[in-house]
Amino acid sequence: MVWPLLTSRPDVVPLLFPKMAEMQFTPQMLLEKITWPVEDSDDEDFDLDTTCRITGFLRMFIETASSGTLAQLLTFWVGWEMLPPELRVEISGGTLPTSSTCFETLKLPAHFKLYMDFEKALVAAIKSTGFGLV
Repeated sequence: MVWPLLTSRPDVVPLLFPKMAEMQFTPQMLLEKITWPVEDSDDEDFDLDTTCRITGFLRMFIETASSGTLAQLLTFWVGWEMLPPELRVEISGGTLPTSSTCFETLKLPAHFKLYMDFEKALVAAIKSTGFGLV
């Protein structure tokens, strides 16, 4: 039933299958999907101050990023430029941001003390491969 619709009404094709190049991401679109770390999670133990600092850095990055940078972040995070139902954030003991694209999880190192250092590392990570690994 879809094919007759597409062939008889080509004007609906962009509505059903939007081009990713035309997709404009906003900070709110990503922030609404994020499941932030909780204090009682089974992940590595990081104090509340560290978790709040690193997640605050991520929030600041998202809120100030361009639509293009958000698309790159999303590709790094989940493997493509499509918002999943949920985006997860974990604090890790690593040295650089990584992601587990299958689980839609962004792993952020806990060692950053300054936003500028966090931003440099995250930008380097998302521009390096765009697919979760640095």
